[in-house]
Amino acid sequence: MSTLYLKGIEQAYLGNIAFESDTLKLKYMATTYTPDVTTENWLSDVSASEAAGAPTETLANVDVRIDTANSRVEIDFDDVTENTITTTTNKFIIYKDTGVEATSPLIACVDIAE
Repeated sequence: MSTLYLKGIEQAYLGNIAFESDTLKLKYMATTYTPDVTTENWLSDVSASEAAGAPTETLANVDVRIDTANSRVEIDFDDVTENTITTTTNKFIIYKDTGVEATSPLIACVDIAE
């Protein structure tokens, strides 16, 4: 199941996240990580739970759609090409990269389907 972080929703609503033009990144998380959308707002809040040995990917050609028929938000982007991942992971986060972890808002946590 995917989860939207409240800070990401707020920042998008305020116009502080331009999905198609900002630098959005994907970071793989440890299997022990459970998102808390009410207290985790910034990349610095979750960086200790990053999956060791996993790369951070920059997302390209991001497209956001509101699917009103199914009551969901769809975020699409080009497939990422991972180098060898030397860890176990079952989810990743998407965030806006401002260059500073304490000001990089979390957008979503996505479970990886097996």
